[in-house]
Amino acid sequence: MTVITEILFSIHIQTTVFLIGVSVLIQAGLIWFQSLMIQEYRGIRLAALGTFFYGLGMLLASFRGVFSDTISIVAANYLAVIGTAFIYMAVCAFLNERFNIFIIASAVFPVLVFLPYFTYVRNDLTARVILIGFGISILIGTLAVRLFRLHEVNFRFSARFLAFVSAMYTFVLFLRAVAFLIFPTDDLFSSSPLAALNSIGLFISSFLWSIGFLLMVSHRLQADLNELAMLDSLTRIANRRAMVAHLEAEFARFARTKIDFSVLLVDVDHFKTVNDRYGHETGDQVLHDVAQLMKHALRKQDVISRWGGEEFLILLPGSTPEEAAEIGERLRRLVQHSNISFNGHEVSLTVSIGIGNSASCKDVDHIYKCSDEALYRAKITRNAVAMNYDPV
Repeated sequence: MTVITEILFSIHIQTTVFLIGVSVLIQAGLIWFQSLMIQEYRGIRLAALGTFFYGLGMLLASFRGVFSDTISIVAANYLAVIGTAFIYMAVCAFLNERFNIFIIASAVFPVLVFLPYFTYVRNDLTARVILIGFGISILIGTLAVRLFRLHEVNFRFSARFLAFVSAMYTFVLFLRAVAFLIFPTDDLFSSSPLAALNSIGLFISSFLWSIGFLLMVSHRLQADLNELAMLDSLTRIANRRAMVAHLEAEFARFARTKIDFSVLLVDVDHFKTVNDRYGHETGDQVLHDVAQLMKHALRKQDVISRWGGEEFLILLPGSTPEEAAEIGERLRRLVQHSNISFNGHEVSLTVSIGIGNSASCKDVDHIYKCSDEALYRAKITRNAVAMNYDPV
């Protein structure tokens, strides 16, 4: 215990604050570099700017006694608090949420107003530490609550990590304020085990915060890329690759539980005529609208995909052929009685639907073949639903 105390006493607080400032400035550069590579997300550049301001403020604060009080106290703390406000606004923007202007005002306004008073009129270090700690804690603490409440599954883990770091940083600031209240001092950089622990806590928290933010951005990007890889860009429904994965999973589940599932292979009738008469732009809009129309008419557990061209494949988990026929008939009538308007053109459509079922099919290729053969029979008259009961 004595050795640890001696080590803590030997830590030079002013040097530690200088290193925190340098470290945060480097992290600001990393966030800025990330913002250049990922320009689709809001808030990253503002986060880099806020981190830069905060790091610059810490750096200036480390030159207490070298620079004037205006630079090393007032300007340094202004930068730190305003930088934290920018960080709060940046994370809100990244989460596509509105920031609370009252929170920002409550944190920043008292610092802007009272910091000069506690510097020039009444030189009170403890009051300044509490004032700055209170302002930053409001912003970071509110941010921690928002991140803990986030329900976005794509980057929930990294958001919770950032929330934990934000909460830890708020706790460190609270302990720092309490320490100055219990052990008041006129020297910000006086060496003591408590002051050393506070400095170490600030260093770790600031470092982990930037890591957490970068991790959250990376996780969101990875999730979005995975989604794009499984999404049809025109219709905004699952693509063929995604549907194959769903079908393979359903066949695996069917092998375990023996619970049937069915598929509907849907083809838009006379789609070439739509393209020839109204143009490909209208044809694309027709595909998009038909896809969305069917998607919103399906059950929650059903999955619709664009299989190719004007064909859609719909997975119906837990459905017998008879149940699938009822759903298919409902979709057929829905499309038949829905007119699609685009660029002044009103297009009337019908669809033909073929049904395949897992009980008579052994794998993905087989169930597609079964539903395609049923679709072929439906296309004879068009605007029809047909089944396929071919045995395995």
